[in-house]
Amino acid sequence: MGCNSNATLSLLGRISILQQEVAPQHGEKILLKEYKIAGIRRGATKKIQIPRLLSSTFTEENRMKIKPLRLWIFILLFAIALVFGADAAVPAEETTEPSLDVVIKISQLEKTLEVIDDVSGIDPRQPTKSPTAQIRVMAHGTKWIDPERSIVIGMKFVNGQPETALLIPFQQPNVNFQTAYNGLSGPDYYILRLPPGEQANISNALKAALIAASRRKGKASLSVELAVARLLEMAGKQIQAGLNLLGHVSQTKGSEKVGLTSQEIQEMFSKIVDTAGQLKTLSFGFDINKKNLATFLEAQAVTGSKLAGIFSPQPGKTILLGGYRPGYQINFRSRNYDICPMIEVLNDCFGKLYKKMGINFSDLVTICHCFTGEMAGGMSYGPNGMSMEIISVLKDTETPADFLETVYLPWLMKFSRDMAGSMERQLGRKVKPLYARTADSTVAGYKVIGIKSKVPYPVGPVVARTTKTLRTVKYESRMTTVGNFLLIAPDDKRMAELIRIVKKLKKRPSKGPLMRMDIDIGAYLASISEMIPVLQRVPQSIPEIGKATCLLDMKDGRLSARSSVRTDDVKKVIALFKNLRLPVTAAREKRKLPESFPEPKKLAEPPRKDATYWLDKGALCSTYGNDKAAIRYFKKAIKLDPKNSEAYFYLGLSYGEIGEYKKGIASINKALDLCPGEGIYLYGRGRLYLLAGDKPGALKDFKRAAESGNQEARDYLKHSQQRLF
Repeated sequence: MGCNSNATLSLLGRISILQQEVAPQHGEKILLKEYKIAGIRRGATKKIQIPRLLSSTFTEENRMKIKPLRLWIFILLFAIALVFGADAAVPAEETTEPSLDVVIKISQLEKTLEVIDDVSGIDPRQPTKSPTAQIRVMAHGTKWIDPERSIVIGMKFVNGQPETALLIPFQQPNVNFQTAYNGLSGPDYYILRLPPGEQANISNALKAALIAASRRKGKASLSVELAVARLLEMAGKQIQAGLNLLGHVSQTKGSEKVGLTSQEIQEMFSKIVDTAGQLKTLSFGFDINKKNLATFLEAQAVTGSKLAGIFSPQPGKTILLGGYRPGYQINFRSRNYDICPMIEVLNDCFGKLYKKMGINFSDLVTICHCFTGEMAGGMSYGPNGMSMEIISVLKDTETPADFLETVYLPWLMKFSRDMAGSMERQLGRKVKPLYARTADSTVAGYKVIGIKSKVPYPVGPVVARTTKTLRTVKYESRMTTVGNFLLIAPDDKRMAELIRIVKKLKKRPSKGPLMRMDIDIGAYLASISEMIPVLQRVPQSIPEIGKATCLLDMKDGRLSARSSVRTDDVKKVIALFKNLRLPVTAAREKRKLPESFPEPKKLAEPPRKDATYWLDKGALCSTYGNDKAAIRYFKKAIKLDPKNSEAYFYLGLSYGEIGEYKKGIASINKALDLCPGEGIYLYGRGRLYLLAGDKPGALKDFKRAAESGNQEARDYLKHSQQRLF
């Protein structure tokens, strides 16, 4: 292999770790129980876990910092690992952090990770497959973290520049973590400047805000709060410069397709920014525990703003549809609410764009003025399409007697034509109107109007959409009005039942959220199993699964949304999809072989155990503490490839791990003979000199490594020289 700087610098991450144990005490070690080598073809970019000698595994006196793993990965993996849903609404943070512009809180990390492992269905006897294993390793364990306080990431603007840091509270110190990430130690917390590797001082104001935020324990596993209005105000000049630039951009192919000029696009984004500026804070996050999985979103409007008025509805003290209980896979209902102001905001921001798509918000506002906002209904999906029913409450004073014929149907047909025209422009082919009238009927003395819907949607690549790549959602509806109720049913039989229901409805006290939707997960999956090929592979019947619930409410200038599902139901769904198998169909079994059939290919020979194989295996052992075995494997690599500088380098590091510094230095000397001046080799040899007590020799190598461009050596000389020399 010889000298290959690029290959050497890309050594991180080649090994796929399957099992780790992290001890939460001082000097904790990562113990390898099981591993496998990632299947990377010879000649591909090689990546190996960095040996422990170049990480933080020495005594505190001799400990030396290298460039840490990006802590952002830890945060990202945690966020991705969270599954949302729950049985009850999750309260967002009641107390904000006014001195911080962005606040991210992580609470009960250890318990959260345990639930994620449980939900994922990992066999306890195979912890190597745990989705949280990497998080635990990167955090150097999690039991040392104080569960009674929150991990906090905070950002604030100081003199126009963002300052970001992370605070991790501990119930007992973890020197490995502190050293690996160069953390600032407090009496019961570590603070890290973000992004990792940044060495600028952390202001006292940010530090105090982080400490205060951590003490206010979060009510969700992960929560994010943005001070939207303040952030937009501080970034106002940059935003305006971007908008000005956008207005002078020449017409693009994409903008021509939607029919908007660059000035119109600039105007649209400007209004979006203005509307967002009416949000004081925006919060969202997840909660996960043994009982429930949930997600939430909350938006607090600026007092006196237009959004504050929209988020403060007056829904009334009574409802009419409280006694109506639709029984579909998906059921929904809402209380009295004037949705027109919200539509007007959408129209102000996106009206021109949606008009090109066939949606005229002005027409929609006209229709919505006829409704109180109270409605309830449900829908189900199956092999024959969709079935749906809805009862909506009309305003007594603003709805004409012939509302259905003179107002609602004309609007619906116009919408149908506009959408068809928009789809024709997008697909480049003729599209029929989405809705068509069917035969009228009379049910219980009421005229019932029939509507047939056939909504096409494209599948497959955009460049090759033909008639064969368009699918349709089909459903038929029957419509009528009974008093101030608009009824929509799948057929006349159900229409007769709805008519009987609305005639018995009485006013009830209004309570609960503004809107609610319940999804019967098991029934939904069962009904669409014949339409989704992957579900046809399920070898057993779909188990009984509960409901997912979505709630939306608005009160006192605050909009809040919640989605929830029981943890056990998520486990059932995951287990269901884990059991998918490809069926062998009868037709396939009966298929005859052709007269001439190609000779079967010979089984591939097992991969040859070349120098790369032994190098990878040795690096894995070294990373997780088995340096004696690593030395044997590195020697095998050298025997097969005597000019492999990396093998000599890693052999030297492993010698250093077991205290044989002279052998280690001699081995790295051979690596440098093959690759003179390689920065990481000089840095590694310098570490061995330091451990052997030769500080002048170590400093000399660190300086040479820094001059060659090695960032770890540069960081060490910049921040650690006075402490160790």
